[in-house]
Amino acid sequence: MTSHSVDRPERTPVRPRRILAALGAAVVTALASAPSGYAAPPPEPTAPVAGPATGQYRDSFVRHAGARLTVNGREFRFSGANIEWLGLANYGPNPSSPIPAGSERYATRYEVDDALATARDMGATAVRAQTLGDTIGCAQCLEPQLGQFDPAALGQIDMVVAEAHRYGVELFGEFDGDANGAPTPTHASLSGQGHGWYCVWRHRSDCGKAFFTDPALIGDYEHHMDALLNHVNPYTGLAYKDDPTFAGWVDGNNIGLGDGQTSATLDRWIRTVSDHFKAVDHNQLFIDNSSVGGIGSIDPGALRIPGVDVFATEYYPHWIPGVMGDRVDGNAPTLHQAAAQAAAAGKAFSPIEFGWDNTDFLTPAALQQFLTGLEADPNIAGDNYWALQSHANGHGWQPIPADTGCTPTCQWGEDGNWWALYYTGIDTRSNTAADMAARAQLLRAHAYRMAGYPAPPAHQPVPAPTITSTTANTVLFQGSAGSPAYTIQRQAPGGAWKTVCDSCVTDSSRTWHDPNTDPGCYRVIGHNLDGIEGPASSPSGNCRREN
Repeated sequence: MTSHSVDRPERTPVRPRRILAALGAAVVTALASAPSGYAAPPPEPTAPVAGPATGQYRDSFVRHAGARLTVNGREFRFSGANIEWLGLANYGPNPSSPIPAGSERYATRYEVDDALATARDMGATAVRAQTLGDTIGCAQCLEPQLGQFDPAALGQIDMVVAEAHRYGVELFGEFDGDANGAPTPTHASLSGQGHGWYCVWRHRSDCGKAFFTDPALIGDYEHHMDALLNHVNPYTGLAYKDDPTFAGWVDGNNIGLGDGQTSATLDRWIRTVSDHFKAVDHNQLFIDNSSVGGIGSIDPGALRIPGVDVFATEYYPHWIPGVMGDRVDGNAPTLHQAAAQAAAAGKAFSPIEFGWDNTDFLTPAALQQFLTGLEADPNIAGDNYWALQSHANGHGWQPIPADTGCTPTCQWGEDGNWWALYYTGIDTRSNTAADMAARAQLLRAHAYRMAGYPAPPAHQPVPAPTITSTTANTVLFQGSAGSPAYTIQRQAPGGAWKTVCDSCVTDSSRTWHDPNTDPGCYRVIGHNLDGIEGPASSPSGNCRREN
């Protein structure tokens, strides 16, 4: 099953702007799916990374050069979020009452735009989105049946890629991963990994071994890989493998963890599939996130595999305090040791998932020390915290994922109450809104420093909210990325606008109700974290017709 790469001249990518101008009515219809009244923020004054112009950054591939990554010939140290749900929401996290198993759905363009706008205000240059590729075995998955690939699922990824390019965000896709929220097959050794479906379809009960050794199962994985890399996105006219919006692809989510195979077995598997990747994709990074030696370690044999560009790991003191890191001071010695080990072998290294909250770092000072350590270590190519949520369709925030109802807090175990990040802050069982918001600003400053800026710029302007209901003078609206509070205005009889709620409602508020019983016409205005007002929503309700 092993393929070998050959030297070929680099292909110059077709510029997405030219392709978009030539698209037909089908693409225009798809792009028009955004809710009316929602607009992306205007172009930001600060380029995503210091040095290359925004266009050069967006249209250049991320390259591997020893222990470093580069863009347009300059060193590239990325930072940003994990936003697992962009390709398929409710697939990965553990199911819960608000998000039951089997409730997979495609995120709307509003949610996608809101998340990407939030990520950019936080300084993100790269986002890891596992469901841009890893979904298997469910009706809305990329591969619902063996060897069959759903056009609707690919269409969702197409839209996300086009939007990420517009926002100047690099993407990390993934070929296999966490499927705990989907109806995954039962294999004791799999821990909810999507590739278990290959074992079901191939009638193998020994999946922990077979997936890494059986040529048929390895071929299924490679076929899945090929379907993604060779797919041509109608929004851009580019195959994914030829689109610089994808910085690279991850082999899996802690792949091999708990499956019982030896290091030698996993190394052979990584060599086989990375060779296959490089034979198909000559432009993008292959990222290994296997964990045969345990989370946070690198198997020395894997470092000798030529097809691996980046070794990735997770970093959560929440799970193994005192081993993976110190929750008190954030020094993270084992992480930096692994980075040095990778660099000595000429490989880049990334904590592609890390915790940010008080169950991982007891104080903001400890989190700051951890982030400062990442910035100071030249062997850290980039990092992504876990995990960013967005505003919800209609009103408020997306529900807390993997909400198991832990009490009184979520100091141990898996639960979104400790790891889900809502940018301007909400209260959860583990975090206060104020602490969450403060830590988000630490992550923001860190991302800009990783991008080459000495300090973060002013916050971006927020887009206009969208009013979704004014029934009985109760105003509901979809929020604006980066807005901590909103002002509501009511139209006076003469047509002028009067403020009736001055920054008095947030995305966590249940509703805002006007005590005036006469039917009203309303508009909502958000402001950013610097207090600068954004554009008003379109008026809604009992409105006067404009002359």
